[in-house]
Amino acid sequence: MKDVNTILFDWDGTLIDSFSASYNASMSVLREFGLEVDRERFLETYSSNWYESYEKLGVPKHMWEQADQMWQRTYRQQTSKLFPFVGTMLRRLQVAGFILGIVTSGNRSRVRAELARLELQDHFSETVCFEDTYEKKPHPAPLVRALEKLQARPSLTVYVGDRPEDVEMGQRVGTYTVAVESKYGTRRLLEDAKPDLLLPHAGHLPGQLIKKTPS
Repeated sequence: MKDVNTILFDWDGTLIDSFSASYNASMSVLREFGLEVDRERFLETYSSNWYESYEKLGVPKHMWEQADQMWQRTYRQQTSKLFPFVGTMLRRLQVAGFILGIVTSGNRSRVRAELARLELQDHFSETVCFEDTYEKKPHPAPLVRALEKLQARPSLTVYVGDRPEDVEMGQRVGTYTVAVESKYGTRRLLEDAKPDLLLPHAGHLPGQLIKKTPS
């Protein structure tokens, strides 16, 4: 992998294991609208812009804001945990001198609350959330906003995510793209997106980025 100095991460499915909580919250919301959706259909219609998912699944547009509020209430009743490798990985990357940030489609209040609960705020120099840009992934806007805030060059930046939208966004901006497998993004789905690097999970990242010094 080429030299980089900045690493930006997706949140859900990349650093935090939120699939079950997200899926349960989504099912609860859809049932309120008389919609029964199985896991396969949920993944088929999943989008980083959840309003696109609502549209595909048949939630009336004038009810999207209400559906969003219902989703957040249900999600907060559950607890999502970090993947077990995250703490060690972030410490290793920080010690090695990388600037770290988050670019997520997650709601700002929810993501910030999770960062605080998990005591991760100090690891990240910038966090860009759903509300911070009008355009959503895979549009370049969220990633461009983070790069501008960090005054980081795309060519020296890695973007790490678990969905094809993450890969496409990074490609459109010109960052090095790392895809990681998750319950949101299968290996086959990610392979089709053609990332620069595909890993089983983000815990493998330090081994790819931190140069070994000769003994």
